[in-house]
Amino acid sequence: MFKRMSILERRPGDDQAFFSRHWQERHGPLVARLPLVRAYVQNHVEEEYAPTGFRVGGIVELQFDDPAAMESAFSATASLAVAADEVNFLGHAAGYVIGDAPIRLAGRQGKLVIVAAHGGNQVALGRFEAALRALPDFVELIRDEVASVMARPGATRPSQGIDAFLHVYFADAASARRAGPQVAALVEDALKLGVFHVRTVRIV
Repeated sequence: MFKRMSILERRPGDDQAFFSRHWQERHGPLVARLPLVRAYVQNHVEEEYAPTGFRVGGIVELQFDDPAAMESAFSATASLAVAADEVNFLGHAAGYVIGDAPIRLAGRQGKLVIVAAHGGNQVALGRFEAALRALPDFVELIRDEVASVMARPGATRPSQGIDAFLHVYFADAASARRAGPQVAALVEDALKLGVFHVRTVRIV
């Protein structure tokens, strides 16, 4: 399976509640009509810890059989409605190719998504991940390394420089919220990390 992720930013002037509601209720069903989509998960940001300059309203996880299927999906007639709706809620967006990687729903568990600019410093990232695993009520960690960036056509500024996404699962939502400040305190100077508590919604 081929996985792509995207970071979505709110439209200037909109609050997170409006962005999240429109994304789930109006935009989500439009993406669901694209052909060949195997999975489509929305990660709605509910809280941010230790702001570092990353601009994140939501994080998309999309899965296809292969890159050709993804190209076909976004070239299909149904993609016109998806593109037309973006101006109604979306500021900036960028896609990140992950490759062969799983999509895991949080279910009753809580989830933090950590966006990382590690600059290839795998030693520092490894230390950070080990500290995450030692936190109370930790369940699982999935690291998605970015293989390449998919710049959005017509974008007025470059994509945010992200090297990896860390999906960190805890026993429940309350545990994830309690872990948020602890995770922020673990950040080393060698890493630029954005830490977000998210609510996951599977559309497809």
